Amino acid sequence: MSEENAKTENVNLIEVSISDDKRQGFIKLEKQEEGNTVFTKEALLTALAEKQIEHGIIDSAVQKLAQRPIFNIRIKVAEATAPVDGKDGVVKLFVKKDADYKPEYSEDETVDYKNLDYFQMAQKGQVLCEIEKETAGIAGKDLYGQPIPAYKGRKPQVPAGKNTSLNEDESKLMADCDGIIKFVSTINIDEMMHIRSNIDFSTGNINFPGDVTIDGDVSSGFSVKAGGNLIIKGVVEDAVIESAGNLVIAKGIYGGTAGEVTAGKDLRCNYIENASLNVKGDITVDYIIDGKITCDGNIHLSGSKELVIGGEIKLRGELVARNIGNEREYPTVIRILGEKAVDQAELDRLELKKEEAKLQLEENKAKEAQINGLLLTQEKNSILNRNHKSSGMEQVKTLKKQIDRQFMLLKKELEEIDNAIGYVKNQGIVNYFGSVSVKRKLYQGTRIYFGDMLFSFEVDSLEHCKIYWDQDDIVNGMM
Repeated sequence: MSEENAKTENVNLIEVSISDDKRQGFIKLEKQEEGNTVFTKEALLTALAEKQIEHGIIDSAVQKLAQRPIFNIRIKVAEATAPVDGKDGVVKLFVKKDADYKPEYSEDETVDYKNLDYFQMAQKGQVLCEIEKETAGIAGKDLYGQPIPAYKGRKPQVPAGKNTSLNEDESKLMADCDGIIKFVSTINIDEMMHIRSNIDFSTGNINFPGDVTIDGDVSSGFSVKAGGNLIIKGVVEDAVIESAGNLVIAKGIYGGTAGEVTAGKDLRCNYIENASLNVKGDITVDYIIDGKITCDGNIHLSGSKELVIGGEIKLRGELVARNIGNEREYPTVIRILGEKAVDQAELDRLELKKEEAKLQLEENKAKEAQINGLLLTQEKNSILNRNHKSSGMEQVKTLKKQIDRQFMLLKKELEEIDNAIGYVKNQGIVNYFGSVSVKRKLYQGTRIYFGDMLFSFEVDSLEHCKIYWDQDDIVNGMM
């Protein structure tokens, strides 16, 4: 028998297996004990068909296995079409969140007063973000021809807020108006009044409930009031300025005789001269000359001069300057405002007791009115029946006396509670958390007060010092 006749074909020697996830198919060949064992491509395909494998057959792998059999090893000959999961939607922002947005500083870390990008501004039609929508994905197919589902991408979280809208295909979020961007979790555009000139006789005084931007100066004798943030790109001269929010004055403030500036939050400007200010937040400025200032926050001098000369400054936070005063000992007063620490628990207890006493007093008044009504009725009955005295008259009068007595006791108790509350408040300890830091020189003529206590020094000037309160005394430390 020739070698070719010795070769046999045996489908029983073909073992087909499938992975648990039905995504891979394998063939394992066994060898006969005698003769040469051969397999045809058709036999291998038939074995796969008998296992109902109809999709994902790797033709080249089957062909190669038929030509060069490999025995007793599982060979992959079929693979399912994997699903393509959808992509999550993506939002590409072109604006920053409020917490991430900071005013611009120059290379030497000083504030650039000419740069007015202190707030993020928006123009009508401006693209705030681009939106790439989620995709559905493409289903796969297992070895049996059954679909393998694909995961759909997650929808993007579009930060649409007030005065914003999507374009027609919802791929862009647009600003619906000019305004200031406020971005915490959603993008909101606060409408803004934009005046592209000076505030003078051509405009009159301004009183607007939202944000205001003025491209020019505010002339002497005029006023600007903003219910939000206020940006003035020029000079404020002897004018009344009020902003409920932040205030930016690009050039500076000259107070004159009637000018007054009030900011509900922070103030940022180039200079302050002969001006009266009340600022609830922080002040950032290059120099202050003869300013009358009350500030609940910090005052940071930043710029080419960084000096304070003359005037009186009251603040609760830290004042940082390069120089304070001058060689001519020009009078300059700085007062650090204290904060009284009271026994809040005792204060709350007394306030609660006061409310309870007031409630009892109101109830007492209601009873008194009711008794007075009964007395009036009894007196009318006595007049109609002159020969018959009402038996309840005396009882009502007795009750009235009791209520009157209780009324007087309650009033006295309220007075005592008010006196106790006043005592607790007055007994509080005053703490001073503010300080004065000088990078170069603090000159004589400068008076720094912590309450009634004055910081004094004998030399002409102090250098690189920090004046602060510690353990009921003023300390001169090094900066």
